[in-house]
Amino acid sequence: MPRQMDNERAAYAYDRVKTFCEDPSNKQEKTLKEFRSLARSLPSMIQINGFGAAIAFLYAKKKGLAHNELYMTIFCWLKQQGIVSEDNREFMEVITVQSRDGYKRMTWETMGLLSWIKRFAEGMIEVEQQIE
Repeated sequence: MPRQMDNERAAYAYDRVKTFCEDPSNKQEKTLKEFRSLARSLPSMIQINGFGAAIAFLYAKKKGLAHNELYMTIFCWLKQQGIVSEDNREFMEVITVQSRDGYKRMTWETMGLLSWIKRFAEGMIEVEQQIE
């Protein structure tokens, strides 16, 4: 069962990152680089600041395409897994009313998903190396 769940996470992450990269409105190099950078840093942000604070950061910046994509990707995945109910509440509101166990489960599941998103973003989005 755990292996199947990890495969589901990988397939979902691959699909979301690929769709984001292929969307014509995201073709600006800056947007793709921002997404890649954010995908790489978000797991650390969660470990250092906590799940709620990291998601609040995405929420505050979600007018940007990269931030909004990660915010919605995480929210949709948690809904798909049945961790978040299908009601019409905002993701941040759902987080604030979670039980301790629910909050831990959301954190754990998000970290698993982000490990795949990070890998695929690094593979699909090329960044020029600056040589000093």
